[in-house]
Amino acid sequence: MRFVFSVLFLLNLSFHMFAQQPYSDEYKLSVDSSKSTRNSKGIKSWDNPRKATFLALLIPGAGQIYNKSYLKAGIVYGGFVGLAYMYDYNKDSLSKYQTIYAAKIDGDTNTIDLYPNRSEAAVKSDRDFHRKYRDLSLIGFVVLYALQAIDANVDAHLKEFNLNEDLSLKLIPNVYARRPGLGMYNGFTLQYNF
Repeated sequence: MRFVFSVLFLLNLSFHMFAQQPYSDEYKLSVDSSKSTRNSKGIKSWDNPRKATFLALLIPGAGQIYNKSYLKAGIVYGGFVGLAYMYDYNKDSLSKYQTIYAAKIDGDTNTIDLYPNRSEAAVKSDRDFHRKYRDLSLIGFVVLYALQAIDANVDAHLKEFNLNEDLSLKLIPNVYARRPGLGMYNGFTLQYNF
């Protein structure tokens, strides 16, 4: 019985998912009124995605500031500061462990006495660890730079997206409902307005 109910529910949902209603008159008026503020290319003058992307590529975070997404700009700058700190720390640690490792290989007693409890393999492992995270911080710079430029572009494009104010979702029970091809059935209708 549960299986039949689940199948009927999914069929009912699929009938309603693909149904489209024509645009309401209010929506048509809001779209027509927004066209009057657009320039000759059809883009609002303060929401130019090309300009936002150019600024983001020129100066990281400038595209977010152009889009008036100040929190995102702060996150971008925080990410770059964190990656710069990670790079500097791991670069310094790498050079320190590289010097110690070279001294242990050469048998230099002055440096070996500074770290007597560390084996050659442990020092090599620490050196490799810091090299890996130094390289990952450089990759992080490139990834963050690309992501912030993509985010500025997408955010500028979404500023043009007009959203209807009537967003709702209703679950309507159908008891002894009749559908062509199905006959009588029990189920639910999921109705959403957007």
